[in-house]
Amino acid sequence: MRDPQITVDGYQVGDRSRLDMHDCVWSLALDQRAFGPRRLIVCCTDRDGRVLGMAHTGRTDPPELALGPCLAHIGAGASAAVAFCDELLSVGPPPPDLGPRFAAARAIAHHHGIHLVDWIACDDRLLRSARFALQPDTEAEGWWDVPAT
Repeated sequence: MRDPQITVDGYQVGDRSRLDMHDCVWSLALDQRAFGPRRLIVCCTDRDGRVLGMAHTGRTDPPELALGPCLAHIGAGASAAVAFCDELLSVGPPPPDLGPRFAAARAIAHHHGIHLVDWIACDDRLLRSARFALQPDTEAEGWWDVPAT
């Protein structure tokens, strides 16, 4: 199997940015199609959730395969990240592979020294947070689970 070519585009946010992931996560999830269909968008933040940069690329199979290149592209200096992926969802309980996929994505982020807070999937009809699907007792205030240094 040969490694696929993954092209990533990214944006760095200026030092004076006040874009905070706590405030904009759901807006970004709902508007992720602004980057086009079948895309992975990764927002890197500081420990407190201030957005430092954003990368996007075409969705791969599996989608988490593109997470590493996105983090390598814009993750320098970041402590945390949230991934937004345009992927097909279905009504009902989360699919059985969601837990292993989210664990794999967190391991990829950890390899880059970044804590993956959530993987948010969205299609034309539905939106799913991996964290809330896998840990339904998580309170909104506890969603941002970046470990202290």
